[in-house]
This record gives sequence, C-alpha cells and structure tokens, in this order.
Amino acid sequence: MKQTFELSGVHCEHCVARVKNALAPLAEHVEVTLSPALAVLTVKEKIPLSKINEVLSEAGDYSAKELD
Repeated sequence: MKQTFELSGVHCEHCVARVKNALAPLAEHVEVTLSPALAVLTVKEKIPLSKINEVLSEAGDYSAKELD
C-alpha cells in the first residue's frame, strides 16, 4: 500500500534527505521529492498522519498533509 503526503518546510535537498531519513523507519520504502514537496511511503499498514507529523517535527520544521 502507498501513502502520499504533501510536505511543508522542505526547501532544499538537505531537507529532502532529513525527511527521508526520519520517515525511513516507518515504511518499507520512502521516496521524497523536492518539487513538488511530496513523500510517498510504501507500507504494510496505514500510518496515522499524527505519527508522520510527530516524526517530521522531531527532524525539523516539517509537517505533512495526506493526499487522497
């Protein structure tokens, strides 16, 4: 299953790397892009948005909004 999140606070490749590293333990595979600022997670079970935002806030000034 894939979950896609729109990211805020991601402005450069350094941000992309920090977000990817923060999300990696939660998913089987993580892809983060800069333009557009998106994270696509391949997961076995859906991860709550609150957990995603908790992990992102620990990594920096980042947040996510789930896309349908």
